[in-house]
Amino acid sequence: MLGPRMARDIYTEPDFDLDTLRNLGPLAALAGTWEGQGTDVHPVATGTETEPYRERMVLEPIDPQTNGPQLLYGLRYHVHINKLDERLTFHDQVGYWLWEPATGTILQTIAIPRGQSALASGTATPDARTFTVRAVLGSPTAGIVSAPFLHENFRTLEYRITVTVDGDTFTYEQDTILQIAGRREPFHHTDRNTLRRLARPSPNPAALPS
Repeated sequence: MLGPRMARDIYTEPDFDLDTLRNLGPLAALAGTWEGQGTDVHPVATGTETEPYRERMVLEPIDPQTNGPQLLYGLRYHVHINKLDERLTFHDQVGYWLWEPATGTILQTIAIPRGQSALASGTATPDARTFTVRAVLGSPTAGIVSAPFLHENFRTLEYRITVTVDGDTFTYEQDTILQIAGRREPFHHTDRNTLRRLARPSPNPAALPS
């Protein structure tokens, strides 16, 4: 007769390095301040509009994070986008890029002040310079949540972003698939940009000299 099954330890925290920048895997190349000019394709009442935009992105390392034995290293980010001819913010976004060394998992949390948030996930090798994360409506682990107006009228079905970093150049291609009220076919809201690094990141708080 078999004895009682041993419970998995979900509480004991692992050993970790306090220097986040040394442990970010593929996210290390993203750390810093970036600026660039991209192209946005979005829906309008008459169909589709293509519009250039200018973007500033700041990604700074945070202290290591643990969920019991799970260990995550990450970057806190802020994206600020303007149309070329306006001071008014066109798009504001905050969140975290997270790397789990044990599994090769990349997570991106997304929050925008239009009443929407998401968690996207993907996998990569530690030395990857191109990677993709994805979120799908209804997923309990990599999903999308929207406030009532967006859910009813501009429902996000899927979000996907592919990032490529080459030295001080950072390129992304983003596709947000929308089901828009009154339209039969889903709409691909796309954003593409190539940014240049303006500044290197500061160390995370725990890695600063005491």
